[in-house]
Amino acid sequence: DKVIVESELGETCGTVFSEPQSPTMELAQRPLRKVLRLASEEEKERQNKNSEREKDIYDFCLQKIKQKSLPMRLISVECLFDTSKAIVYFTADCRVDFRELVKDLVQRFRMRIEMKQIGVRHQAKMVVGLGTCGRQLCCTSFLSNFAPVSIKMAKEQNLSLNPSKISGMC
Repeated sequence: DKVIVESELGETCGTVFSEPQSPTMELAQRPLRKVLRLASEEEKERQNKNSEREKDIYDFCLQKIKQKSLPMRLISVECLFDTSKAIVYFTADCRVDFRELVKDLVQRFRMRIEMKQIGVRHQAKMVVGLGTCGRQLCCTSFLSNFAPVSIKMAKEQNLSLNPSKISGMC
């Protein structure tokens, strides 16, 4: 079922994938959203339009990044359910001046645009994938907080001391 749930950014549309369950210790530790109501046909249609708008913004943004030769990698775009704002997630090795990009996006889509630079582990969590072990990435399946990996921790596990290797997705 499509439902309206409460999130950090306000109401949003979600999907119920299982029947109601009795609370267990494992279930209580997972971040669950409060379900407000079943989604109406109008709300389902709005969610579909938001998904289309996210694709349009992503494609336009990618085109402008290439056109302006900005040193950034576009990860994803998220439109709020009420269509008041779009959040553009990207990674970059250094600080990026994206003011012109935001102006172009605002001019084209007529909504607030928020640019968020994320790290490698947050990127892996958003994109989903497989780790070097062949299993689904820990950050997509059960890790919610990313503690920093220290050189001492890497030494104890006989890992490479290359900072880019110990701060990557695995």
